[in-house]
Amino acid sequence: MLVIRRRAGQCILIAGDIEIEVLETSSARVKLGIRAPKEVEVLRKEVGLIAGANQSAARDISLELLSPVLARLVDTGPSKRQC
Repeated sequence: MLVIRRRAGQCILIAGDIEIEVLETSSARVKLGIRAPKEVEVLRKEVGLIAGANQSAARDISLELLSPVLARLVDTGPSKRQC
């Protein structure tokens, strides 16, 4: 892990095209701005962890559990479905 000190207005450059700027600091917080190419996904760590947990849970659902739900969707059809 690289540990460096930066002040408000200073930046860190990663891989030549990802820029992290320190926008604001206080005693307990740091506000960062991140500029990255559109194809680079930038997420808060907790959001990424939740997304991974959701994907894992979705993979673990068996077809037997989904069959009744799918049957109900087919039976109601698009015109009978309620919101």
